[in-house]
Amino acid sequence: MLGKLTRWLRILGYDVAYFRNMEDRKLLAIARLEGRILLTKDRALAVSGKESAYYVKADTLPEQLLELKQAFGLSFSLPPRCPFCNETLKEIPPEEARKSLPLFVALSFTTFRRCPSCQRTFWPGTHWQRIRRLCQEFLGESTSFVQENLNSR
Repeated sequence: MLGKLTRWLRILGYDVAYFRNMEDRKLLAIARLEGRILLTKDRALAVSGKESAYYVKADTLPEQLLELKQAFGLSFSLPPRCPFCNETLKEIPPEEARKSLPLFVALSFTTFRRCPSCQRTFWPGTHWQRIRRLCQEFLGESTSFVQENLNSR
C-alpha cells in the first residue's frame, strides 16, 4: 500500500485519490475516467494498466518521492492539500483558528490553514520542518508554502 506516499503527495499539493480494498479493474477504470495515473506496488497491475498505471519501485518515502519527481517531473511547491480529505487547504485568520486550538499553538503561530471538508486546522509545526528538510536535502527543492509557513512563526 502507498498510504504514506499518498498523504505526503497531498501535503505537497497534489490531488491524490486513495482507495483501499478495491478490485484492480475498478482502480484502473477510475484512473482512466478521471485522467489519473494509478500508482501501485503491484507489478502485474502496472503492466495491465499500461499508460494509466505506474509501478513504484522504491520502498522508502524519500526514494518514492524522488522516483515520482524524476518520472513525472513533479514540482513540490503547490498549495498544500489536506492529507486526510485531499481538499486544498484554505488560509484562515489567526483569530478564527485560535478559537479551537490549544493555547500554546494559538500563541506560537500566526499562519493557519483549514480543510474546507473535514474542518481540521493545520499550522507550521515541526512536521513542516521535516517536510521542508526532506524536500531540500533529498529532492534538492525548496517548497514555497513550507518556507512561507516557517517564516510566519
